[in-house]
Amino acid sequence: MPDKRFFTTERPITIREAATGFEAQNLPDEGVVRRVAAPDDTDLTDALVYCADAKTADLLDGKDIGLCLTTKACAANLKDTPLCIMPSPKLVFASFAERLHKSREEITQTEEQLESARIHHGADIHPTSIVSVGAEIGENVRIGPHCYIGTGVIIGAHTIIEAGVSITHAVLGEWVHILAGARIGQAGFGFVEGNEGLVRVPQLGRVMVSDHVEIGANATIDRGALADTVIGERSKIDNLVQIGHNVQIGKNCLLAAQTGISGSCEIGDGVMIGGQVGLADHLHIGAGAQIAAGSGLMRDVPAGERWGGRPARPIKDWLRETATLTKLAKKKNG
Repeated sequence: MPDKRFFTTERPITIREAATGFEAQNLPDEGVVRRVAAPDDTDLTDALVYCADAKTADLLDGKDIGLCLTTKACAANLKDTPLCIMPSPKLVFASFAERLHKSREEITQTEEQLESARIHHGADIHPTSIVSVGAEIGENVRIGPHCYIGTGVIIGAHTIIEAGVSITHAVLGEWVHILAGARIGQAGFGFVEGNEGLVRVPQLGRVMVSDHVEIGANATIDRGALADTVIGERSKIDNLVQIGHNVQIGKNCLLAAQTGISGSCEIGDGVMIGGQVGLADHLHIGAGAQIAAGSGLMRDVPAGERWGGRPARPIKDWLRETATLTKLAKKKNG
C-alpha cells in the first residue's frame, strides 16, 4: 500500500471496470481492487499487480491476489490466480495506478485534511524555507534558506539541510547531512509505450535515508516506483550523483561525483564507486566491490571484486587489455 503520508487512495475499482476500454481476456466475474502493489509484497489481497515475465510469475505463485494483469505467455505460470490477459499489462497497470492513488504533493490539501507540521522546539528553520503540512521535524534539525520540505516528510534529529534543498516522499534518519541544491523524492524515470506515445508510470514509493548519511550538492535521489529507494547507514554520496527509483544502497558505501545509478540496482555494503561511473538498470554489486572512475557497468559484480573500463570488467583484464592496445599502437606508429 502506498504510504498514506505521501499518497491518497481513491475509491475501489471493480475488476470489470479495470478492464473497460482495454483488450482483455479471461476476466473474472466479480471482485474489486483497492490499491496497486509490487509483486514481492507480502499482502496482495485486493491489490492490482502486473506480471510480464516468468520471474514475476514465480513471486506471485500461491499468493492471494485481487487481480493480476498479465500476458498470454505468463498466464500458464499463474495457477489459481484472478487474471486479466492483455497485450500490455504494464500500460493498463499504469493507468489504474494513477486512478487509485494520487501524490499529496500534486493535489490541493487543507489543514483539515492533514495535521499541521510537527516541529521540535529545538529545530532551527530559516524563515525563507517551507515546511508542508504533515511533516515532522526532529530535535536540533537545521534547515537552511530556500528549502522545501514536502507533505508528510519525516526528518530525524540532528539532521542538517543546507540551502535550496527540496525533499518530498521521504523519511530521513538522524544525523543526516544534505548539501545545497539536492533533490530528494521526485518521481523516477518510469515510462511505458502507449498508443499515442510514452505514458508515465506513477511512482508510488518513497526514499528511505538511514542515519549518518551524507548527500552531496545537487545530487538527485528518485523515489521508488512501488518499492522504496533506500540509502544505507553511513553511506556518503558526492555532488551531482543521480540515483534512480528502487535503488538499494547498503551501509558504508562511497559514491563519487557524477555517478549515475539506473533504476532497481542493488549495491551491497561497503561498495566504492569512482567518479562518472554509469550503471545499467537491475544490476547487483556485491559487498565490498570497487568500480573504477569512468566505468560503464553492464553486468553484475561479485562481492569484493574490482572492476573498471567501458564496458566494465575485472580490473586485471581491463589493465591487461589496455596495456596490450598501447603496445600495439606504439608498434604500429613505430
